[in-house]
This record gives sequence, C-alpha cells and structure tokens, in this order.
Amino acid sequence: MPSSKSKPASRAVAAAPLKAGSAKAGRASTPPAGRRAGTAPDRQDGKPAAVVLDMETATGDGDPKTQGEGIYARLRSDIIAGRITPGSRLPFRQLSARYEVGIGPLREALVRLASEQLVDFEGQRGFMAAPLSLKDLNDLCQLRIQLSCQALRDSIARGGEDWEDEILVALHRLVRSPLPSSDDDDAAIDEWERRHDRFHTSLIAACESRWLLHFCATLSDQFQRYRRFIVLSMAQSYSLFDEVRIQHQAMAEAVLERRADDAEALLMAHYRDSLARVMEQMESFVRRKRA
Repeated sequence: MPSSKSKPASRAVAAAPLKAGSAKAGRASTPPAGRRAGTAPDRQDGKPAAVVLDMETATGDGDPKTQGEGIYARLRSDIIAGRITPGSRLPFRQLSARYEVGIGPLREALVRLASEQLVDFEGQRGFMAAPLSLKDLNDLCQLRIQLSCQALRDSIARGGEDWEDEILVALHRLVRSPLPSSDDDDAAIDEWERRHDRFHTSLIAACESRWLLHFCATLSDQFQRYRRFIVLSMAQSYSLFDEVRIQHQAMAEAVLERRADDAEALLMAHYRDSLARVMEQMESFVRRKRA
C-alpha cells in the first residue's frame, strides 16, 4: 500500500533550491539499488538487471561470464551514446582489439544487443550498429508517449513519500549537472544523460506494472540514441538547457501536487518538443552531408 502523501505542493516548490549538504541531496550520490552489478532491478528502475550493469564489470577478471557481461555493457553504452556510429559495421577483429576481449564473449554480446534492436545482423555482412531513421524515430516516440503517460498516471495514483523523495533528488541532481564545455565533451554529456534518465525514471517509478516499466525503459534507451543530436546542439546553446530545465521543474511540480492531467500534458509536450528538435538536427545533419 502506498504511504501517506504529505503536503506535496510545498515539496515541489522546494525542488530546485535543495542544498548539496542536505540529507536528500546526499542520497543522490548513491545509485538506485537496481543499478548495481549483479542485483535484480527494483521498481524505481524497471530495467532488466543485465541492461543496467555497473560499469565496474566492464574490466572483467578472466571469468568468461564476467567478460561477457562486461563487453555487453560497454558495447551497449557506446551504441546508445553514439560513440559507435549508427549503421556502421561491427567486425569481430576490430572490436576484439578495441575492447580487448575474445571473439566468444563478443559474439554473445552482439547477439544480445541484436535481440534489443540495438544491433542488426545481415547474413554474410555480419553485425552492424542499428541505423537511425525518421520513420523509426516517430514510431518509438509515439509509443513512448503512450506508455510513459500511462505509467505516470499510475505512479501519481500510487506513489508515496519515498517516490516523492526520489523525484526531488533526481531533479536536484539534474538541475546541478555540469554543462558540457563543447559538443565533444563526452564526460559531461554522458553525466547529463544519466541524470536525465534518472529523473524520468523517478517520475514513473511507483507504477506497479513491471512490464510497463520495462517497455518504457527500452523505449527511453532507444530514444537516447537519437537524443544525442539534441544534447550536442544544447552544448552550443545553454539557453536550450535552461528551457529543458524549466520543463523538468514544471513536470515535477505537477506530479508532486498530484495534478495528473497537467503532469501528463507537460510530459507529452516535453517528449514532442524533444522529437521536433531531434528531427530538426537530423535533417540538418543530412543536408550537411549532401552538401
């Protein structure tokens, strides 16, 4: 049963000014339990344990299973972040040298990623990173809006104080995320993506449907491959970061005040705005390549 709801309106207003030294801010430095290697996912995450392995496993220790999990996590991260170019071939020899891992664990990882639609396999051509397309982008965004809004309404109806606390902490961490100094500042961009994912995960974490959370997480990961275009443009214009920050704060306030209709409308507008920006960046990228 959800715990009692205590004055959510005042909690929402306090989201942005949280101090780094407060108890809530301090808890943000500890990742959710489901994010740690070797643990099952919790309801706040909604992703399979294999998907959210801690990067400590990436180094491996000679054990084939550990090596397999490590290379899977590293490849998955690099594909989602765009460090492996969408549509590029994934030859075993080059990947083996790049990641310092044997062919066996590498093949197993690629097969797993193919089952997640992050990698394609084409007969004699072998494996390749899944390409990006405007048709695919529109399809996954429509599904993401539909499922995320359903999960959000369920969370608003069921969420208790722990859920509210996680939203505030995730928002605080996102607002304070270091901004990239340039469009190739991978460390800052990756950190912003992690905090952004945590915030959106926190909004729907009280949803009781394990499968709904799983599908929302899958669609979020797929969209992150496209959203990289937005983050790169945001790195060149801090005003976009401010605009997105305002959107997140408005969503958190509506959710914590249990204004389900407003929260859903804000989430839909946020996702549609992201879609429009990604499409604009992709079209601009295509024009530059053709020029």
